[in-house]
Amino acid sequence: MTGTGEATGKLAGQVVWITGAGRMRGIGAATARRIAQDGGDVVVSAIRRAPEDLPGHERAAGWRGVESLAEEIRAMGRKAVALDCDVTDSAAVEACVAAAEREIGPLTGLVNNAGVASAAGSAPIATMDDALWHATIDINLNGVYRCCKAAVGAMLAHGRGGAIVNVSSLAGRFGLPNYGGYCASKFGVIGLTQQLAAEVAREGIRVNCVCPGSIDSDMLDGTIGRKAAAAGIAFDDFKATYNHAIIPMGRRGATSELGAAIAFLLGPDASYITGQTLNVDGGYRMD
Repeated sequence: MTGTGEATGKLAGQVVWITGAGRMRGIGAATARRIAQDGGDVVVSAIRRAPEDLPGHERAAGWRGVESLAEEIRAMGRKAVALDCDVTDSAAVEACVAAAEREIGPLTGLVNNAGVASAAGSAPIATMDDALWHATIDINLNGVYRCCKAAVGAMLAHGRGGAIVNVSSLAGRFGLPNYGGYCASKFGVIGLTQQLAAEVAREGIRVNCVCPGSIDSDMLDGTIGRKAAAAGIAFDDFKATYNHAIIPMGRRGATSELGAAIAFLLGPDASYITGQTLNVDGGYRMD
């Protein structure tokens, strides 16, 4: 938990919980690093993965999930707590909030990043496995609900206000074929964001949403791999040009770029922004 540096920066004094932060190349980890860079303290959570389930680049780096991430944050001089948390378990979610406040202080921010891809790119509705559909909704949408409920309860109790950023997707903006339960769950996150923002605005709590486009991460690599296999094209060849032609900026985004957008929405420069959904996608979707 311990951090040694005096907090400076736009998020100084903030305690932010980031879910789904266990992947070295993930959006959650990049967001935690940016929050710490901006002076905030963090609680990072994820479901623990067995060593044999880690991708090769994580094994090669000796990556240990949120524990490794928390060590990085502490080395930056900020406080950090690493927790195991399954967002489908209400008791585990409530325990995360309690641990955050016990170990660091009143929770002032939440980034709902935990999610699953739901075989995106290869799961048509007509033949989809029902269990996969329900699991996707439970993690991607119900999990956001559970974490928002617990975090808002804590924020209301201490009366300091706060900010929540929910991670949706461009797949929550328009329907994509063969995306399983992913589109439905991510559309739902945008609706939940708007409803909650309206409910808690007078309490000094802001709730916003980001929709990542093609962000270079392990989750995107999984989607690209499924699409490449369906097309009979080698992964590296498929990834080299995936979506570039339809992105005005002509490239994939970095997780750090999405982390910067999330940190902005958490911070004081976004003090009059709530109930909004920001596309972070290189200009692909302009609405």
